[in-house]
Amino acid sequence: MSATRQYFPIAALAIAIAVLYLYNLDGVGILGPDEPRYAAIGRAMAQTGDWITPKLWGQPWFEKPPLLYWLTAMGTASGLGPDLCGRLPVALLSLCFLLLCFFLVKREFGSRAAGVSTALLGTSAGWIVFSSFGLTDLPLAVFFSLAVLLTLPLLRDEPDTKRLKVKLMCIGCCIGLGALAKGLVPIVLALPFVWFLRRYRRDWWLAVLACLVTALPWYWAVYARNGSPVINEFFLKHHFQRLYSASLFHVQPPYYYVPVFLGAIFPWTPFLALFIKRNQIWDRRRSFLLAILVFGFFFFSISRNKLPGYLLPLLPSFFILLGAKFEKQRLADLPRGWLFPSAILIAAIPLLAPILTSSLALGRLARPAWTHVTFFESAYIILPLAVITLTKNSFPGLLLVLCMTLQGVFLKTVAYPVIDAQVSARSLWRSTSNIAGQTCDGGTDRDWIYGLNYYRGELYPSCDKGHFNYRITTHGHEAPDIERLK
Repeated sequence: MSATRQYFPIAALAIAIAVLYLYNLDGVGILGPDEPRYAAIGRAMAQTGDWITPKLWGQPWFEKPPLLYWLTAMGTASGLGPDLCGRLPVALLSLCFLLLCFFLVKREFGSRAAGVSTALLGTSAGWIVFSSFGLTDLPLAVFFSLAVLLTLPLLRDEPDTKRLKVKLMCIGCCIGLGALAKGLVPIVLALPFVWFLRRYRRDWWLAVLACLVTALPWYWAVYARNGSPVINEFFLKHHFQRLYSASLFHVQPPYYYVPVFLGAIFPWTPFLALFIKRNQIWDRRRSFLLAILVFGFFFFSISRNKLPGYLLPLLPSFFILLGAKFEKQRLADLPRGWLFPSAILIAAIPLLAPILTSSLALGRLARPAWTHVTFFESAYIILPLAVITLTKNSFPGLLLVLCMTLQGVFLKTVAYPVIDAQVSARSLWRSTSNIAGQTCDGGTDRDWIYGLNYYRGELYPSCDKGHFNYRITTHGHEAPDIERLK
């Protein structure tokens, strides 16, 4: 009975997080310039049977390696629709990782630390967002973080020779899968492994071999089939130029990732203060997690081109390091003052929802505006504050996490229809699909035209390629105009 009571809260959290991740997954259409392109490439793989060369509208496209395309192709082949074929595999991959993360962290730091780490990671804003869309960041984060988790036992004690070899091969395999998700990035992020696993350097070749066996067949096959464009486009442009060139249009200042990181760990951002408490235990495992976090943050910060999703592989290490603080205590043992700031942030989500939708529509951060708060929204605002002030000492942490899952469902319910109508190309496609064959592209922002091309299943022709009855154009990030031509 005691075991049942111990694991009931964990099971309840697991079900709540799964519901949050899978709920209304196609409630908003394909977004931005990247998701429709990735989905189109995966769909083309399923249709053509060519799983080697990524092709966008019939032309080779070497910006990213194939793991996400393969997942999307499998989703397409299993009958998923255009919005779910790329998203559902990513969401399921994320949920499987969270389950593995719990058991691997439990083995290292105990069930309390595992519960805190997994619950906070699974309900953090960054992890939720990137688990909801068909992008490459989540697969990279999953397999790189699995390599990190599999390394921890090697830092705790020295295993026998057989177990050591198996673990090193598994670590190499995970790095290889990360390389199939996003190229050389996981290999660079893994540089701290070299120092912390230096006592096993005679057996490193096993990890290297496993990595090569996992990733090299595709790289060799795509190069053998396509030649030098793979080197020029994939490696030189989208790896090395990304570090120093402004030609990729994602240039940001060095401090860019400070607010991004604070936002990615929302609403658990106040827990950063736990790291300045005294009596912090530092062993080799914790030092390794900190090294992964600091090195990755530094590496991404010195690159000229920056996007929010780049930080995602660092979030599991951060939350595992945070959860490890509860190896000897419970989350419930924290004074309520530590939980109250997160409760306020969770309560603010209904107020932040209009800013989120307006910012996506404008393509920049929108100014806050006072809006009428409905009774339904008021309940969501009051609930986390009531939890932190009225519940018994054993329950506030658990209930706050559950409140965050409820707020996520609320946000999907309220914001997705607005985003779908104002930001996604799906609503525009549904209203104009009957004239798609008579419409040309007169200069449309890529955030819109890529999505329209995806839903149409082919490119909109340029207006100088023939005679058309309608022309689609955009001005800035505003929704496109459909103009009737004389």
